[in-house]
Amino acid sequence: MGKVFLWISAVLLLVFTMKTQYLTSKTWEPFKQGCMAGGSATEEQCSCLSDYVHKHFSDREVEQIMAGTLQSEAMQQKVESIVRVGSRECKAP
Repeated sequence: MGKVFLWISAVLLLVFTMKTQYLTSKTWEPFKQGCMAGGSATEEQCSCLSDYVHKHFSDREVEQIMAGTLQSEAMQQKVESIVRVGSRECKAP
């Protein structure tokens, strides 16, 4: 019985480590803070927009968006469209 609990705790520790180190977004909070710095949105709206943007773009793409280093015109238009739709969906009623 003790070995079972030892294995369960080892697996849970592994899952926790993987989630905190590899599955969390490193750009979610900076994107939210950038939204908040705009001054026209609430914290809830910025959290919602950050979630929405991160559903559509990878961390690397979000880094490029925040740095303003998108290479193609098509990507820039896609970003504008996603942010526009996300802003409408996250708007407070």
